[in-house]
Amino acid sequence: MKTAINKYPEAHTLQLDNANARNYLILFILWPFLAFLLALKNYARKESRIIVYMFLIYYGFTFVNDNQAVDAYRYALSLKANALLPFSDFFKIVTGIYATDTSIDIVEPFISFVISRFTDYTGIYFAVWAGLFGFFYIKSINLLYEKFREHPGWNGMIFLAYFVMVLPITSISGVRMWTAAWIFFYGAYHVIVYRKSAFLLLALASSLVHWSFLSANAVLFIYFLAGNRNVIYLPLALASFVLPQLLAPTFRLISMRLGGALQDRYEGYSNEQYILGVQESNEQAAWFMQIGNNLVFYFLILTIVIIQLKYRNLMKEKHEQNLFSFLLLFLSLVNFGKAIPSFGGRFQILFLIFATAYVFFFFIKLPGQKLHFLTWLGILPMFLHAVITFRIGSGTINALIFAPGMGLPFFVPISLAELLF
Repeated sequence: MKTAINKYPEAHTLQLDNANARNYLILFILWPFLAFLLALKNYARKESRIIVYMFLIYYGFTFVNDNQAVDAYRYALSLKANALLPFSDFFKIVTGIYATDTSIDIVEPFISFVISRFTDYTGIYFAVWAGLFGFFYIKSINLLYEKFREHPGWNGMIFLAYFVMVLPITSISGVRMWTAAWIFFYGAYHVIVYRKSAFLLLALASSLVHWSFLSANAVLFIYFLAGNRNVIYLPLALASFVLPQLLAPTFRLISMRLGGALQDRYEGYSNEQYILGVQESNEQAAWFMQIGNNLVFYFLILTIVIIQLKYRNLMKEKHEQNLFSFLLLFLSLVNFGKAIPSFGGRFQILFLIFATAYVFFFFIKLPGQKLHFLTWLGILPMFLHAVITFRIGSGTINALIFAPGMGLPFFVPISLAELLF
């Protein structure tokens, strides 16, 4: 049984029901969360997707930012500092890209500086990031959702739900890395699945949000030029499980030759003090936090292996073969990158997104509503990872965002984590 994939994704245009949109808007003002839930129930409609997007931005407006240990707190301080700078300092964002005392990421300083010209209120700052993150987040979800609508089933639904939870909107607590992740995925997906070269530019734009995506784009560009060369990718992927340290000297050599901010960033991630800090942080974390990511990582790898060995005849379409080949190549980046703390681990999250999409393509081909044994096998690791993600993100969710009345969370900034945990 084959599942055809549209040559031109999102070619159809959803019709907007003006009356329905007006009712949604009124309900959103009265009770945003209820409007959000109803929009999810009717997600196939355009006005429903707009409401979902509005709720993500609303979350950004009500973002609770009282944890000094997360990146978001530092960005909030930078916004307030930028508000004290003269407009002439704006040009330092561009002219100082490769200076040793500045960031090589353009988008975050640009957004922060522009917002600071009007206000230092951090709710505006995180609402803008929620809008940017949410746009590519929803667009990426829609790529799979449209396929699910054509072939609904419990197996596909479970993996679609996990796809949504791998990197949810609460990830804007680390605005640069995870916004870049969804930008890269959306661009790379079109390059890999549909061979649309124009989307290479969109994928490359993720590097302007977070510099580390230069490496992910290098992998994507190599794949785009080389194509499906599994005879090369497979041995490389296997070697990456036993020789991860080989990448560390390579990164050091590249960073030394390029110098400037790239070298500083590499040393920041690879020096002994940073490594010890990461190890101490991991030791303090609960056991399930340590294994949650890895458990679902190895489950997805095992599932892909089983699909290739047992169900290969079901996955012969070009877009499926393309995605599998890219996964092999990207897996090598993840494993070799683990030689640098925070590098390989971060891109492992991105691998989970691509791998879940591949497994999802497999399950929408299976007829019937009976859960496959691989789905049963994956429920625990996927659920555990989703719960951990929710627990971490709950510290930034205003508890009153679920209550009736728009704007109430602005007056009582209490996080969901404070109430539940």
